[in-house]
Amino acid sequence: MANEAATLKIPEDIEYRVLGNAFGLMIATGGLLAGAMVSERSFDYWLNDIVPLLLFVFMSFRLFRNLMSTMMLYYRYEPQHVPSHKPRAESLNAEPLHMPQIAAPNGPTPEQVVEEVVKRIEAQKAEQAKKNQAHN
Repeated sequence: MANEAATLKIPEDIEYRVLGNAFGLMIATGGLLAGAMVSERSFDYWLNDIVPLLLFVFMSFRLFRNLMSTMMLYYRYEPQHVPSHKPRAESLNAEPLHMPQIAAPNGPTPEQVVEEVVKRIEAQKAEQAKKNQAHN
């Protein structure tokens, strides 16, 4: 019974809680930086910034508590030994592997492409010349 009370209960979503508290702390810090104490450069205006101050203290406490819980979890964690899988010599020599080959390109060669482009340009020029003669 005493051992159960001494154990540390760590929730499953501890990462999300740490991130949420960190963002909450950043928001509270933003509120403090935009508050009257910083703008007036005096601690006399602490009452005007009481809400961001309380949020800052609360989020700092929660973040510290969650970080400590996480550190305790990793401190107590003992990684299990995973046996390394070594391939056996029998399986390596069982059958030779055939490497796939890339097929040769069946498309036109660059010279053929250039010839086709030249033919199309000449055909377009001839069409333009016919259209110009027809309009004149």
